[in-house]
Amino acid sequence: MDKKVFNPFFLLFLGSLSLLLPAFRLFSLLPEKATPLWWDLKIVILADGEYRLKQQNISYSGDYSFKIVWTGSIEKEKDDKDYILYHQECHLSNWKAEEKKISPELVQTKKENDFKEKPIFHLKYLLRKEKNLHFHFMVEGFPIPQNESDCKIYLHLPCYSESSELNPDTEYAPFLLEGSNQIFLGEKEIYAAPVKKEFSWTWELQKWTLGFKYPTRLFNHHKAKLRLSITPHY
Repeated sequence: MDKKVFNPFFLLFLGSLSLLLPAFRLFSLLPEKATPLWWDLKIVILADGEYRLKQQNISYSGDYSFKIVWTGSIEKEKDDKDYILYHQECHLSNWKAEEKKISPELVQTKKENDFKEKPIFHLKYLLRKEKNLHFHFMVEGFPIPQNESDCKIYLHLPCYSESSELNPDTEYAPFLLEGSNQIFLGEKEIYAAPVKKEFSWTWELQKWTLGFKYPTRLFNHHKAKLRLSITPHY
């Protein structure tokens, strides 16, 4: 009869395994990943644009540039479906603008300090679409020309929406020339580590506007860049 020989190293392995099993059971009960308590959110948007209005022998031409920094935070709702958005601070900087009114009689110029309105940034809400989080925002524009005129037309500034809330007659998305204004992140991304992304696009609108004393030709063009950063906190 063959004799079975037990390897002492095999017995040592079995003993070690029995000690490790409780730890393996405990590890299996832990969640795969921890859910952050909240996320810091920062949005920086930069834009350069120009516009022109033409009415018979009077014309208006303007150009502008600005930088807006928005900071806040988000947290997951208790039902684990949506996110709550908190606004902390919004600051307009590097604001430069100039508009000229040219008529047969004279030339009038307005600078940024003469503009009655300035760009205002609004982060409206976060929307989950499939596996992505979309950031719906708009930069609120203002009427042009800023010089005295019998016509006032809303100046579209960068936004996410398909159509402007302040001027629903004009859609935004169809006039994108380059890039995309769809600002979104993969939802899984924000749980793993800090995320930084940059988006850019070019937009242009040209049209005749009726309803004023004289038909008015509008040209509106801007380039926008948006930087988005989000940092989880556990």
